[in-house]
Amino acid sequence: MFRRILKQALPTMIAFTMSGMYSVVDGLFVGKAAGDIGLAAINIAWPIPAVITALGVGIGTGGSVLYSNMMGKGDREGCRRMFNTTATLLVLAGILLSLFLFLVRDPLLQILGAEGEVLEEAQKYTGIIIAGGVLQVCGTGITPILRNMNLSFAAMISMVTGFAVNIGVNYYLMFPMGMGIRGAAWGTVTAQLVVLVISVAVLLKAYKEKARPALEGKLAAGICRSGVTAFGVSLAPTVALIFTNWQCLRYGGNAAVACYAVISYIVFPVQYLLTGIGDGVQPLLSYYNGAGKPAELAQVRKTARAGAGVLGVIAMAAVFICTPYLARWFGLSDEAVVFFETGMRISALAFLVTGFVKFNLSYLNAVLKTKLAVILTFAESLIVSPAYLFLLPVAVGMSGIWISLPATAVTMLVIYGILNRKEMSYEKKD
Repeated sequence: MFRRILKQALPTMIAFTMSGMYSVVDGLFVGKAAGDIGLAAINIAWPIPAVITALGVGIGTGGSVLYSNMMGKGDREGCRRMFNTTATLLVLAGILLSLFLFLVRDPLLQILGAEGEVLEEAQKYTGIIIAGGVLQVCGTGITPILRNMNLSFAAMISMVTGFAVNIGVNYYLMFPMGMGIRGAAWGTVTAQLVVLVISVAVLLKAYKEKARPALEGKLAAGICRSGVTAFGVSLAPTVALIFTNWQCLRYGGNAAVACYAVISYIVFPVQYLLTGIGDGVQPLLSYYNGAGKPAELAQVRKTARAGAGVLGVIAMAAVFICTPYLARWFGLSDEAVVFFETGMRISALAFLVTGFVKFNLSYLNAVLKTKLAVILTFAESLIVSPAYLFLLPVAVGMSGIWISLPATAVTMLVIYGILNRKEMSYEKKD
């Protein structure tokens, strides 16, 4: 069983980490090419590409969870219909979201805090990102489909290849071609196109059923219900980013925003890595849930939680060791460096529990306990995290902004424990 879990989870963890590393690559190149203004612009604008990515993840995961549960029940016809509806929904959602974002981009950037030079740079970046929105929705949405068809390795290869393309295109366009922040945007869109092309090629070869465009309303509604949790998990760091940017502007100005940009470039990939544990074993959890095998379900759950704990400790230790060098690598100004070391180390404490929090949400979604998963997901991003971000700085200043991340993670773990204990007691009564 352990070998099967590792075979399923490891490629997903690598793929998720590569997905999170896109922001790191953009940050490294933008920091060198455009300094604090570029870093602040890309950080303030980040919610726009994050929403695009989250939509793809939500639809792809929602369809995939239902696909694996149907597979566990032996419903092959249901699997075929679910695949067709998921693929069609990804394309339509990508087109509609891109059109909507084009209409609201400028006022949205201003609401997020962009002004002056930062606004100009953010407009350059998001214009290209939005234009390639459908590619990004489909590129991120097709990855969970591959995982649930036992093609985790192919999903990993597509993500690693896309990551390499992102590095190459970023470097060429930003330095030899001198395109600045536009080069980072083109790098992201090009990389997602590569991911999509590879993934579609793999599906055409491996998928034996006849695929055709279809949008069944009942199945689409089920995909949306099941995908809300994955959408929220993907978007939660960005919601925190919005509130954190506001507080950084308030307490430290653009230098603090640039500092937080670099912190987020480290925190986001680690969060993606830890999220990858739960998403990696999700196909197994969904399959065993659909097949009615509680012993196997419990074994996967126990192993995944142990892995989340070990990886969290390793990630925190690595960040603590590397912190003195990170500010220089990302080209932070002397003014921004003042905030960095304290902020980075406090933020890294969250890694100790983040893996458990993210796995709990993936588990609930995988076994179709979507109502509880949705409550926990949006309680974190819309209630707990904003509350800490606004209350803690009042008490301890800038340090309160950094403390909010580990405080939120610990609080969500406690809330899950309370709700899950109640849920288990109800099951025993039944």
